[in-house]
Amino acid sequence: MAKVWKVLALLLVITALVWLSTLWRWQSANVNPDATQLLLQLVAVPLILTAALLAVVWAVKRLRNYAAAPAVAASTKAPATPAAAAAPAADARQVPHRVLAAAVQVRAGAAWRDAQSSIAEGSCKAELDATMKDDNGIAIFTAPVADLSTDNVAGALDDIGSSRKGLPADWPGHLPQPEMLRALASLEAVVEQMGAQVESQWPALSVPLPSARASSNGNVPLLPPVVSVRVGIPARWPVPAQQLASAWLHQVFEPLIEDGLKAAGQSRAMASTARPAVQLHVHPVENAEAHWLLMEQQLQQWHRERQPGLLWAMAADSLVGEDTVEQLSRHNELFSGQRQQGRVPGEGGAGVLLASATWPAPTGTPAPLALMHKASVIKRDKSADASGRVTSQALVQAVDDMLLGTGQDAKLIQHLTTDADHRVSRTVEVYETLQERLSHLDASEHALRLGLGCGDIGIARLVACAALTATQVKESEAPALLLGAQSPFDRLAVLMAPATPPATAPATPPAPAPAAAAQAA
Repeated sequence: MAKVWKVLALLLVITALVWLSTLWRWQSANVNPDATQLLLQLVAVPLILTAALLAVVWAVKRLRNYAAAPAVAASTKAPATPAAAAAPAADARQVPHRVLAAAVQVRAGAAWRDAQSSIAEGSCKAELDATMKDDNGIAIFTAPVADLSTDNVAGALDDIGSSRKGLPADWPGHLPQPEMLRALASLEAVVEQMGAQVESQWPALSVPLPSARASSNGNVPLLPPVVSVRVGIPARWPVPAQQLASAWLHQVFEPLIEDGLKAAGQSRAMASTARPAVQLHVHPVENAEAHWLLMEQQLQQWHRERQPGLLWAMAADSLVGEDTVEQLSRHNELFSGQRQQGRVPGEGGAGVLLASATWPAPTGTPAPLALMHKASVIKRDKSADASGRVTSQALVQAVDDMLLGTGQDAKLIQHLTTDADHRVSRTVEVYETLQERLSHLDASEHALRLGLGCGDIGIARLVACAALTATQVKESEAPALLLGAQSPFDRLAVLMAPATPPATAPATPPAPAPAAAAQAA
């Protein structure tokens, strides 16, 4: 019905313009129109122009949808049997990666159920900051991690700055800001939680390579096992701050890397000349999607090269600080009473330990938390922050591509985790996607909107969602979906499935927790 009113309004506007121009032209030229001219100019012309404009709009939409549709290569020969038709689709599916461990440092909690309950109940939400105010002197909303101590990090950075150990010779010096100290403190907590779990995988580095005859099998690795430690830090930090953070990270991970090289039979001298078994990479990234892409690129490389790989991916960020708040306010992106579509500064850190399909699990190590499939990423045509109605087409398309690529039945997905926050545009996208593709889920019980309680945690938001989702998949033994909807343009969907799927999957969602309440939109 709304479309009919829009068409009628368009016809009315075009008719008014045509009548005004025609009557003015006739009056200026002293024309006395007959019945045919009246019918043609005042009735037929507005109808023709309206129809032509609608046809152009329809054609443009068709072209845009065609351009946005994924390309599908059609086979020239039909398969002889249904089994032959299904084989290529099965081969095209990416092999999932095992999530061996996960840790998260956010204010909502370290487990999915705890985070979902605290946000749904309203006990975890943004609050007025005690010290920071906006340009008008009004207190702003922030979502800091409670009881986060930065003393150890501040002392370590001061020592590194004084000794200049691990820093470039031309390092100009830098005074760490509160945002940097809080982000690195969150990262330190994640490293402490996961360190022992990572070290338990070191025996796999000493596994001998298979024989040349065995390596001819496509499922047998060709290269020795390696471990990649990839840490994301915000690219918005000044270069001297990035260099200082990198020196600190190398100092933090040095004992762990030494033990890993020793388990692989390498020394520091050998690792500098050969391919090291354990490597640390520090990546300044612009956003959480860029960090996720680096993770997947590493996993895909190991898959192509048939190399056993262990990826320890971490990220930490903090927007709780005067400098970041000033930048958000300057760009009109800070949440306030006058700007409900602004962002709430948050903070956090998270890490996941991912193993490739050929990684040999050492004896006695725990079973994986979950299996993580390759992400489906779609880019929106229009920014979600732009004015006007925001549609969920891109997010729905990402979910559809994920379901197609994994072969997962949407009705078996039991939980949803998203980085979406309080903003109406993000809320609409997530809830429309739930209604269209996951209508069997109760949004107030089976969906976790991390951004609603923790604010914008920057580059750590997707890794944090992945870590929390892995804990829930382990607990529920049911598939779960991760949706990235915080970015203005990028939309992401990731499936996490149980590492040991049950014999019969549940057909309905799990019973709601009594303590959970409806989640605010």
